Amino acid sequence: MLVVNTSVFGQQEPLYSQYQFNQSMINPAYTGVNAVFNATAVSRFQWVGIQGAPVTHMLNTSTSLLNNKLGVGVTLVKDTYGVNVNAEVQGLVAYRIDMHNGRSLSFGMQAGYNQFKYDYSKLLLEQADPGLSISDGNVSKFNVGAGVYFRTRQYYLGVSVPKMLDTQVSDNGTTTTLAQRHYYISAGFVFDQLMALKFKPSVLIRVVEGQPLSVDLNASVLVLETLWVGASVRNFNTAGVNGQFEISDKLRIGYSFEVPLNSISNNAFGTHELMVSLDLEIFNNHGINRRYF
Repeated sequence: MLVVNTSVFGQQEPLYSQYQFNQSMINPAYTGVNAVFNATAVSRFQWVGIQGAPVTHMLNTSTSLLNNKLGVGVTLVKDTYGVNVNAEVQGLVAYRIDMHNGRSLSFGMQAGYNQFKYDYSKLLLEQADPGLSISDGNVSKFNVGAGVYFRTRQYYLGVSVPKMLDTQVSDNGTTTTLAQRHYYISAGFVFDQLMALKFKPSVLIRVVEGQPLSVDLNASVLVLETLWVGASVRNFNTAGVNGQFEISDKLRIGYSFEVPLNSISNNAFGTHELMVSLDLEIFNNHGINRRYF
């Protein structure tokens, strides 16, 4: 056991499947880009059927101000897995520069607190080791992030670092990294020359130092300007389908279903993600327009 060496990797930040219509959870520069007030709620239940599997709830609200040049927002996240109950609150601000032909370039920043809690009473121990000292943990850490988002009527490109500071704690002389810096690169394009259909491929790349590259590939089709239907693959070990129904120009609901393409699928009933998004015109210069990102 002492001479065998191997590496193990696991997710640290919450995963999202339906990020194409609100990227504020991964890029603060997206805040206020649509010149409306938006509220988006996402609930993700990962690997249903496995005890202690991740459950994530996210709420983001944002609006544009000052002639739609400035965007402000708040993001709340609760992420539960195993004995961990992590929560975060982030304040977001972005400045948008409008260009010709519907193009825009946004620069964004965010700042907030992450709380990491551990409840070891959830462990199912037949007999606790009396020599092992287990105490619940509660750590709060400040963090900042930044991003850039460029968009036209047909495509978008985003680069962001939502949390620039590695989160580390020291306990009994041992330093543990609770969360590492994540880099995100997102891009998408809409092909609108397909009669009554619109085809949108997109990609999301996550880069974390010392970990394998993570790539999400998604392709969606818009049917009759009302229903998005798509399929996705993550790192070629998770596949899924997703759909989004536009009830009106103000309200849309979405659902995605994913299955792991490995042995986890033998014990789980897939990953389910629900999304509700609402757009409102609350200021005189707000306007709800057709958008594909």
